[in-house]
Amino acid sequence: MPYTPEKAREYRVQPRYLAGTKADVTEAITPLIKAGWAATNDDLGNAYVTAPDLTARLAFLPEGRDSTLWKISAGPEPTVPRWLVTFDDRVPTEVVQDFTTALADAYTHGPHAYLGAGQPAPRRAAGRWVDPLVLQSPDQLVTRSTRPGLLSHAEEMDDTSARWLFESGPPQRRWYATASSHVPAPLLETLTAAAFDPSPVHRHLRRDELARLPASAVATPTAPSPLEVARVRAATARSAALPRAPAALAYTTSTPPPAPPRVALAGPAR
Repeated sequence: MPYTPEKAREYRVQPRYLAGTKADVTEAITPLIKAGWAATNDDLGNAYVTAPDLTARLAFLPEGRDSTLWKISAGPEPTVPRWLVTFDDRVPTEVVQDFTTALADAYTHGPHAYLGAGQPAPRRAAGRWVDPLVLQSPDQLVTRSTRPGLLSHAEEMDDTSARWLFESGPPQRRWYATASSHVPAPLLETLTAAAFDPSPVHRHLRRDELARLPASAVATPTAPSPLEVARVRAATARSAALPRAPAALAYTTSTPPPAPPRVALAGPAR
């Protein structure tokens, strides 16, 4: 018998920071395309989305040199990036999409919105401060660490150093995102909120992919599986085939049996 791959089934996975990336990452690029950015590809299969004035750029790198899947940068000149944000290949796609949506909106407001000076790390995201440099989600499954001191701009743009490091998940399935020193405060705030967001997301998963989710993730099927549907139909068919009770005996609690006929008694003769 030929091998037939198991079909994926849709699940509602919560929290989303444990759901992993989606097979189709188009949604993360769409906000920039809708804002008028241009998309190109290289010979290796990597994709690049660039702002009309070439000052901001997204690189999608499935054939990159390491596990970094996304690099997003912007600067006053096309070849001089001021800041860099990266996501590895396990970051949930929705986290990237939240950031690209904010970047597309900031771009429409001009250079001051997407190139503004970096600010101290915002504190609006839900979480608790483990110490002045570490923000952690209430369930302790997401952490944002801040590296203090003066950092080399060249090293930050080369992705060998970063001001902020985001990480989530168990050691074997952990994902990482980074942000450099000069990321504008509103964009950093969006990134922080996106990374810490516990909202559920939908994923199409096979049984083996479901088993690889972190133990803390809750996956709920959004609809019955084909096997479950078949079982319900079979049970319904068997129930319909059972003989029905005679009409005279088919009383229910909502339909009481008819009362016996009343007999009129004659009064005593006078």
